[in-house]
Amino acid sequence: MAKEAGIRPIMITGDHQDTAEAIAKRLGIIDANDTEGHVLTGAELNELSDEDFEKVVGQYSVYARVSPEHKVRIVKAWQKQGKVVAMTGDGVNDAPALKTADIGIGMGITGTEVSKGASDMILADDNFATIIVAVEEGRKVFSNIQKTIQYLLSANTAEVLTIFLSTLFGWDVLQPVHLLWINLVTDTFPAIALGVEPAEPGVMNHKPRGRKASFFSGGVLSSIIYQGVLQAAIVMSVYGLAIAYPVHVGDNHAIHADALTMAFATLGLIQLFHAYNVKSVYQSILTVGPFKSKTFNWSILVSFILLMATIVVEPLEGIFHVTKLDLSQWAIVLAGSFSMILIVEIVKFVQRKLGLDKNAI
Repeated sequence: MAKEAGIRPIMITGDHQDTAEAIAKRLGIIDANDTEGHVLTGAELNELSDEDFEKVVGQYSVYARVSPEHKVRIVKAWQKQGKVVAMTGDGVNDAPALKTADIGIGMGITGTEVSKGASDMILADDNFATIIVAVEEGRKVFSNIQKTIQYLLSANTAEVLTIFLSTLFGWDVLQPVHLLWINLVTDTFPAIALGVEPAEPGVMNHKPRGRKASFFSGGVLSSIIYQGVLQAAIVMSVYGLAIAYPVHVGDNHAIHADALTMAFATLGLIQLFHAYNVKSVYQSILTVGPFKSKTFNWSILVSFILLMATIVVEPLEGIFHVTKLDLSQWAIVLAGSFSMILIVEIVKFVQRKLGLDKNAI
């Protein structure tokens, strides 16, 4: 699984070359059928300058009969290649390399106090497989933070654009109380639920992120922009449709009240539907499982009830400046809101066909 995740295991040992090679083949670090013997000994390493070693370091996955100085050279050589290096060790002699590595991992059971002190983290069970589990958990946490950021910023982008465009056109699309309620209800609960989502399928099949990666990398920034614009366009379209084809012909006050309510309902519902989109930047919601997380499902349900209460509960109508909608108006609102999922799914499909999902986590 380490290799599938883009992690290259390197064995560095003081054992004999033949012993190291045999163990490495059993562990899959080097190919069992490999007869070229890609094992470098400490004596051979001494004959190489730092510059020459940096050129060939990628050819070796096993080092035998090495000293503490050799371990430091190996770590530095990989770092010069732009790689993030994690070093495990348990002895006093491992301390310099543990300190040099980007991530020093000490052994909690067999490790000496010196090696533990030089490490950035300590492996409690001394099991390499636990490192892979930790990598998967780290990728999940990072991905969930990205999802939350994508959801909140795309939603807020939609709100800002809606207010800007409505001001530009001289339309009274949303009231301040509408924005406050949407930010309080539809932004809060789904965002919290996205932060505790289970890991996406295939999260360990991607390459590691680069050193310069941020929460906006991997297609998140572009998704925030186009999805925010899309939400605003849909809300404005619903409002414009309500004005152009009113139910209460000739009653300007009723027409405006209906259009205002429809825009408010659309903006709230479109954000709830959009929460399903951001379960993955590139994968379809059918792949990640739209109803997989109970926490997420409850958050959407609670947000939906609170949003609908402002429209259907009569005492709240005056507070939120809304009115009751008929079935045709609700059909427009639901169609506009649900179209967010359909459009984003089409965009994701195109992105996957273009291979943009290959390096995304």
